[in-house]
Amino acid sequence: MNDMNCPYCNGEIENCHDDGFGYEEDELHEQQCHHCDKYFVFMTAIIFDYTAYKADCLNGSDHKLEPVTHNPKVYPDWKRCSDCGYEEKGKVDKTALII
Repeated sequence: MNDMNCPYCNGEIENCHDDGFGYEEDELHEQQCHHCDKYFVFMTAIIFDYTAYKADCLNGSDHKLEPVTHNPKVYPDWKRCSDCGYEEKGKVDKTALII
């Protein structure tokens, strides 16, 4: 996936952000196109995207508890609500901790 296209040749540009380059908002960043070798500037806009889910258990309904499949020997009764993430680990099977 490319980050942007060159405004001169429309070549796909992918920025390396490992050093933090290009993350500052409201600032012009200088870039050279590796397709046509022309320089251009760009600005960054950071956008957050949120997705909402119903959680009826937070509004008086029962939790929808489902078994948690990782580490079932230590926590055989471990359950997590599929709506809100609430967890009940139950009793620990200490014999499963012995190696």
